[in-house]
Amino acid sequence: MNKISKISLCWLIFLFSFFCGFYVYDFQIWPYGPLSKIQDFFEGHSSEDLSLKEKVQNDFNFKPSRHIKVVNRKEDQEVEYEEINGLNLNSRRKKPKVFISDQAPEGYRVIYGTFDFENVLHGAIMLDSKGHVVHVWHISQEDLAWKSYDDTNVFPHGFEVASDGSIVTAYDSGSSLTKYDYCGDVIWRLKGSFHHSIEFEGQEAIWVWKDTKTSAGWRKCLTKIDYQTGDILKEIALQKIMEENPKIDIFGILQKDTGSGSSWINEGGGRWHPNDIDPLPKTLANHYPEFNTDDLLVSLRSPNLIFILDQKTLKVKWWRQGLTRRQHDPDWNDKGTITIFNNNMHRGFSNIMEVNPNTYEYNIILKGKKYNFYTWWRGKHQMMPNGGFLVTSSEQGRVFETSSEGDITFEFINSYGENQEVLAISEALFLPKNYFKELPQCE
Repeated sequence: MNKISKISLCWLIFLFSFFCGFYVYDFQIWPYGPLSKIQDFFEGHSSEDLSLKEKVQNDFNFKPSRHIKVVNRKEDQEVEYEEINGLNLNSRRKKPKVFISDQAPEGYRVIYGTFDFENVLHGAIMLDSKGHVVHVWHISQEDLAWKSYDDTNVFPHGFEVASDGSIVTAYDSGSSLTKYDYCGDVIWRLKGSFHHSIEFEGQEAIWVWKDTKTSAGWRKCLTKIDYQTGDILKEIALQKIMEENPKIDIFGILQKDTGSGSSWINEGGGRWHPNDIDPLPKTLANHYPEFNTDDLLVSLRSPNLIFILDQKTLKVKWWRQGLTRRQHDPDWNDKGTITIFNNNMHRGFSNIMEVNPNTYEYNIILKGKKYNFYTWWRGKHQMMPNGGFLVTSSEQGRVFETSSEGDITFEFINSYGENQEVLAISEALFLPKNYFKELPQCE
C-alpha cells in the first residue's frame, strides 16, 4: 500500500468514527450511556474545582468530595459546642456539632442536606429544643425506575415538611421530586428536574421550579403540585410571564443586541437561574393590602431580580432589581416587608436584606461580617418568632440563629474531617412545638 492509500485509509477511518460518534450521541444508542457517564465524570458540576483524585474518590464512594467544603471560619470560643449523637453516621466522618443557648426559642429545628449516613448520603435531621436528635429522614435517588445520577452526584436543594411529619425533597442535578412519610416510605414520586425550593400553599399544595429540555432550549416553569396526590395542578412558563409583561422589560436584561434582533447571552439553564417561589399565605395577607392571597414572590438569581406575580393573570405587580447580588429565598413576613437572602456573590460577606414593597426603602438587617457569614451560592433564611433569624450558610456547612438583639442562640456545624472540612447543608427550618399532629410510631 503506497503512502497516498495509507493517508486516504486513515481519513476514512477518522470520518467513519466521527459520524458513528455523531450518530450515537444524536440518537442516544449504545454506547451512549457509558460514554455520557465518562463525559459527566470528567466535566463535573459547573461550580466544581476538584482534582481527578477527588472526583474518583467521590464517584467510587471513598469520600464525598463533591459535597465537602473547606471553610476558613473561626468558631466562637465563648460558647461550648457539643457533638451530636444518634445519627448512625459513616465512620469516615466526624460528628456534627451544635450549640444552643437558653435564650433560643423552644421548638424543632430541621436540617436538610448531605450527612454521609452509614447507609445513605443525604437526608434531614430534626433536633429538639435541647439540640438532641429526635428524628431522621433518609433520602435517595438510587431506587428510581428511570435514569438518574447516583446520590454522590446530586445535591439536595428543595425541602418542606408538613404537620403530619411527611417531607418533600428535590435536588440540583436530580431527576425526581419525592414525598416521604414520617417513617421514610415513599408516598409519591414525580419524574423530572425539580430544584431549589419547595414552598407550601396552605398545606394542600406546593410550588417548585421544574425544568424541561425542549428543542428550543430549557422550558422553566413555576409548578403547583397537589401535596396529597402528587398531581401537577398548574404550570406557568417563565417565558409566558415575560410575554405577558412587555411594558416592563425586566427579563430582557440578559440579551445582546444587533440591528436585526436580540438574543440571549446564555441560552442554557443559567440565563435566569430561578430559585424560589413563595405564595402569600392567608395568615399574612392583611399585612400586604396591595397584594392578593397566593400572589407569588419569585426570585431569579442571574438578573438579580425579585418580583411579585398574580398567578391568575400573570401580571407582574411589583419588582426590585439590583438591590441584591445572586440572591435566594425572598420571604413574606408579619411586618409587611420582604426579607431576602443576599448571597452578595464574590463581595466578601452575605447578608439578609429587607425591602418595603410600598416605599422601596431597604436596609441590611443581618450583616454577614459580624457573623463571618458567606455562601456564594445556595442558602436560606427564616424570621424567628423572637424577631431574630435562622440562617443556612450552605457552603459553610453551617446553620446559625440570632436573637432580636443579634446574639447567636443556636449554631449547627456539619463537620466532616480535618482542616475545617464540612459537608454542605441545603436549608434549615424552625418549627414551633405544636407544629406536628400526632406522629406515627416508626420501626
